[in-house]
Amino acid sequence: MIRSRLIFLLFILVSAFCVDAQNVSTAAEEKKKREKEMRDEQRQIDEQLASRCFANQEYDKAGELYEKLYQKYNQPYLFHQYVECLILQKNYDEAIHQLKSFERKYPKDAKTLVDLVFVYGLNDEPKKAEKQFNAILKSLPDDLGTIQGVGNFLRSRGLNDMALRVYEKGADICSKTENSPFFMELAYTYQSMADYQNAFRYYFLELETHPGQYNNIKNRLQTLLFYDVNNSIAGSMRMALLKQTQEKPDNVEFAKLLVWFALQQEDYDIALAQSKSIDRRIGDQDGQIVNLASICLSNRQFDVARDGFDYICKKGKSGPYYGRAVAGLIDAEYQKLKAENCNDVKVFNRLSERLEKEYPNVSTDEMTGLVKIQADIMAFRLGRNDEAVELLQNTIETVKSKQDKAELKLLLADIYLFEDEVWEATLLYSQVDKSMKEEPLGHEARFRNAQLRYFIGEFAWAETQLHVLKAATSKLIANDAMTLSLVIKDNLEIDTTGLELRRLARADYRIYQQRYDEAMMVLDSIVADGNEVSIPHALFRKAELANKNLEFAEAEQLFLQIVDNYQFSYMTDHALMEAALLEQNELDKKEDAKRHYETLIDDYPTSIYTAQAKKNYRKIQ
Repeated sequence: MIRSRLIFLLFILVSAFCVDAQNVSTAAEEKKKREKEMRDEQRQIDEQLASRCFANQEYDKAGELYEKLYQKYNQPYLFHQYVECLILQKNYDEAIHQLKSFERKYPKDAKTLVDLVFVYGLNDEPKKAEKQFNAILKSLPDDLGTIQGVGNFLRSRGLNDMALRVYEKGADICSKTENSPFFMELAYTYQSMADYQNAFRYYFLELETHPGQYNNIKNRLQTLLFYDVNNSIAGSMRMALLKQTQEKPDNVEFAKLLVWFALQQEDYDIALAQSKSIDRRIGDQDGQIVNLASICLSNRQFDVARDGFDYICKKGKSGPYYGRAVAGLIDAEYQKLKAENCNDVKVFNRLSERLEKEYPNVSTDEMTGLVKIQADIMAFRLGRNDEAVELLQNTIETVKSKQDKAELKLLLADIYLFEDEVWEATLLYSQVDKSMKEEPLGHEARFRNAQLRYFIGEFAWAETQLHVLKAATSKLIANDAMTLSLVIKDNLEIDTTGLELRRLARADYRIYQQRYDEAMMVLDSIVADGNEVSIPHALFRKAELANKNLEFAEAEQLFLQIVDNYQFSYMTDHALMEAALLEQNELDKKEDAKRHYETLIDDYPTSIYTAQAKKNYRKIQ
């Protein structure tokens, strides 16, 4: 019994001792952890202070802090920041001394070796710099990462010629293995040196060797084009790509790259020719060609668009893109007729009959596009408004797509407005606005509704909607809203009765309804006795009508009358753009066009037309 008690007491004592020992150990660990956290926190504070001094160009203070930090923590990146401070203070001798000491400690540190070359150069010791570089070059290992690191460090120091020698030797070393031959590094280095011919050469070698690099190379070339101010790089790139596709006609990646480049430069015919060439070689490009033709159509390149759509149509009605292609082909032909101001009813009748024949060959989804074209032709070209309305109403009831339904309703509303059925039109515009509220189509519906209210003289209502649309995501809608808002606001400021504004609105409505003689009578009266706000507006509309009638010289003079006499009008930049376009495309007056583009670029830098003016100017150049 006594023995059992002794054993029990001994167990209690041992347990208590173990618990005390464990508590002591835990407390010690917690203390160490807190001390480490405090050290880490202090280090972070010290590094932030050093970084702040460096950012503020207080290199002496930053250097002292980095030196202490390096001595305390022995981290290479802290040493290199310290050396950077010495270099920026032009204390080259001390920088060389520190770098040599560090090299003895870390003889394979690539940044240290390169920085010695760099500082010798800064210290006007070219022979030592060359000797140091030759030592680096001689000791390059058979290791891709190390070679890349040395070359990249040289490039970061602006030592591009030396970087090229490293990459070239690296390519020679690695050619015996399956490693990269450094084409991308060589290309980027030549690009940094503005030697674009060699840059393109190595990019193309990389693409030929590694087709999977297509997107990376395309992005590099895109960056080059972004900074191409005078279009000189684009010209060299075009020649290099054309040469490459001619020398290697079977390389699909080069052909694809040329398609991409042609689209960037708006050379749509080249893009389409290459896309068809790719299709003939490997097939499966129908979708790409239809999309390309659609881009051409949206950019008013009607002949190229027709060529693309027709190419797909000729493949047969069983093709998966036949419906889209035939709808696009007819739309391109119709848009071209409108652009050429064709008034031949027979031509539009033939196009309408052709549309009806294609109905059985397209799917329900593709039918919407054909119906829109058909209704537009019927209402605005053939005077068959009732048939157009019936066709749209029937189609609206059957389509399931919210987008298609909204597009059809917009067209139906346009026809109602054309026929003076204002309240039917505004109801449909409001429906589309509500159903597509934050989408481009909803913004378009709201703008057309505001324009309708402007036509009928409800200026306050129109102004409220236009104010919201000024912030629309679509630049075109936002600009149209801004322009119409200025028409209303500026006219009412000069004439608070609104009589002058009503004359303008009546003329604009008659133009919309194609009642041009009535519109011209109103415009002439405004030009004769209007004010400084209404007259440029009226002149602009007269110029548009002259252009529509193919009276290009008269249209040019009317646009330039606004530019010369109403320099502070909200219409001036647009008038300048339209005059230049006529001179460039219709009147063979390229020098006048260049001069007017220059004026637009210099005097109206914030205009929505400035970007296009720059592109057009470069094309003429």
